[in-house]
Amino acid sequence: MPRSGSPLIAPSLRSEESIALMILVAYLIIAIVLGGAIGAGINVLATRLPADLPLRGPALWTGSEQPNARWRIPYLGTRQPETGEIDWPNLGTQLGAAIVSLAALYIHGFSFSAVEAIVLSAVLLTILRIDWQHHLIFLLTIWPGILIALVFSLATSPQALLSAAIAGLAAAAAFLVLYFLAIFIYKQRALGLGDVFLAGLIGTMVGLPFIAQTILLGMMAGALGGLFLIAIKVRTRKDYIPYGAYLSLAAIVVVLLVS
Repeated sequence: MPRSGSPLIAPSLRSEESIALMILVAYLIIAIVLGGAIGAGINVLATRLPADLPLRGPALWTGSEQPNARWRIPYLGTRQPETGEIDWPNLGTQLGAAIVSLAALYIHGFSFSAVEAIVLSAVLLTILRIDWQHHLIFLLTIWPGILIALVFSLATSPQALLSAAIAGLAAAAAFLVLYFLAIFIYKQRALGLGDVFLAGLIGTMVGLPFIAQTILLGMMAGALGGLFLIAIKVRTRKDYIPYGAYLSLAAIVVVLLVS
């Protein structure tokens, strides 16, 4: 008879560890593929929208605004063949999308929640990228995002849809008040109207239970990020702080955790 702690238990444990490792490797491979595809799509929007170009067409090289003929090649297509220079915003977007996809799969597994988190995060990554580089938030990225968020909420439950709609309206209304309050007190805008619409989008994504925490997290990230950039002399106190990018980053974290 085997004694307690017998090595007979070891093969079962090794089998479970092997399965877990295989699943993790599968997550990583899927995330790399998804990150390249999602990031390439985001790069098209992030380079062509600010340049006021039709969306049908290749992504542009950052800085030169010349078409990138290699934009469909994930990761490797971010290197200019003539000069060998790396398009870091392009590569960073693809890597960011891969990290988000991996996090969604690791947290939620192969599930509807993982799909929801990846899709909503892709919308937010697009807004983050554009606002960070160009200090612009396009309604073309907001309204489809709201529609997508509402569809996911409806697929969850009617209560989730109601929560998303109320949270979106409440967040947009709160930011609209701040928008006019800043103009009244400081005689200048502290927020853009794009931030107002973005708050509405984030509200529809996270719903009533998490909207206050998400907005607070985004504002704290913006304040700390701004102070850090000022401290390392990348920006000055008079420079614009892309709060939309920080709000989007905070929303990505919450979406990944609570989808």
